[in-house]
Amino acid sequence: MQLHTLPTRLGVAAVAVVTVLMSACGGGGGGAGGGGATGACAESARKQLVLDATREWYLFPDTLPASVNLADYPTAEALLDSLTAGARAERKDRHFSYLTTRAAEQSLLGEGQFNGFGFRTRTDPVNRPFILDVFAASPAADAGMQRGDEIVAVDQGSGFVPVSESLASGGAITDLLGPSDVGVTRGLRLTHGGVTRDLSLTKRMVTIDPVPDDFGVQTLPLAGTTGVAYLHLRTYISTADTQLRDAFTQFRAAGLQYFIIDLRYNGGGLVSVSQLLNDLLGDARGAADVQFRTAYNPAKSNQNTTTTFQPRPESVQPVRIAFLTTDGTASASEININSMKPWVEVAIVGSNTYGKPVGQLAFDLSGCEDRLRLISFKTTNALGEGDYYDGLAATMKFACAATDGLDKPLGDATEGLTSAALDWLSTGACSAVIPPIATGAAKPGGPQPNRFPRSRHPSAAELWLPGIG
Repeated sequence: MQLHTLPTRLGVAAVAVVTVLMSACGGGGGGAGGGGATGACAESARKQLVLDATREWYLFPDTLPASVNLADYPTAEALLDSLTAGARAERKDRHFSYLTTRAAEQSLLGEGQFNGFGFRTRTDPVNRPFILDVFAASPAADAGMQRGDEIVAVDQGSGFVPVSESLASGGAITDLLGPSDVGVTRGLRLTHGGVTRDLSLTKRMVTIDPVPDDFGVQTLPLAGTTGVAYLHLRTYISTADTQLRDAFTQFRAAGLQYFIIDLRYNGGGLVSVSQLLNDLLGDARGAADVQFRTAYNPAKSNQNTTTTFQPRPESVQPVRIAFLTTDGTASASEININSMKPWVEVAIVGSNTYGKPVGQLAFDLSGCEDRLRLISFKTTNALGEGDYYDGLAATMKFACAATDGLDKPLGDATEGLTSAALDWLSTGACSAVIPPIATGAAKPGGPQPNRFPRSRHPSAAELWLPGIG
């Protein structure tokens, strides 16, 4: 196998049966189908890609089976599921390794585009789906959907069926919303504040605004300060770069020293964006100061790297940073928090994070669209802290508990997480503390209060933006 290295995603990097492209990423896990092809794209070639890449690059080689018979597995997805079962049992690879396509990934990570209705959902403890966020210029926005709407019934073409009935067998709301294909239509029955309304939505190409124009950059009032910089970052994709630089240009010009970075639903993305955000928060740092260290498996230790701070013209010098988090905060988002806490007073505010201190490389099948995302490296901060598979709460000096209610808009100073963050920025103390091990979606056992649904065959967008629809 001939290797060629390119920049990475943190959670991503890339390898092919003939060509290996290294790009690093931090996102979710799942799978994509790929049967029926012949020749270079045949299932046998797909399985060989999975086996070869895993044997060479997997971060947890001691968990792999000693021998593998490819004929025992009908698909590459089944093989990957078997190979990663050992690490999954140890909660180190919770379906973080997956198969997708280059086109789907480039559309999302490069252009921020996906096929869908343009909203994100979360289910409560009894599996009721609520709208968290609505993307501008999307079918959902055009129909007037808003944060806090509850989806109570879905019409898949034969009339409205209550969600409670449809999900009784253990499915997810995203399964009811249909495949991620342009033209898929669904009827949604919504309720909000006692008012029920019916909508009909048709999926089309939606472009994600990583830092929303309407609320993503704000200056919030706080007594005794010149104001608090509020930044909402939806996802770590390449189109976020310019938006982040523009936001920090404003913050720097205003002389702001207190920051709220809202990552509450951010499932990760490109490591380069995480690095940029660290740099923008690190004007007091220099080229000798470590952001994070990246380590591969023992056989690939010559690939290990150290990333240091490189302050930009837009960089600021925070006194305190409050990161807003939930169990949907993962991967590259967690990297930012873990990287900054050795250098400045930092808190997480909300609930415990997902717990993904590892990232994927991307391995491409030559002549085909198939792309394998495989857990291949882990990161630690300047103090050597990592391995936060149970989330970041237990590692933080300040982990402030707050409720992510849906009754107020994102970015509103009186919204639950934002209000608690302002309190911490003012006092330096948490009024309530996040338990070291929360009972969110990433944690073993117990109830799951804030679940981000994913369909049985998730799209690329679902892998990186929990709850997207």
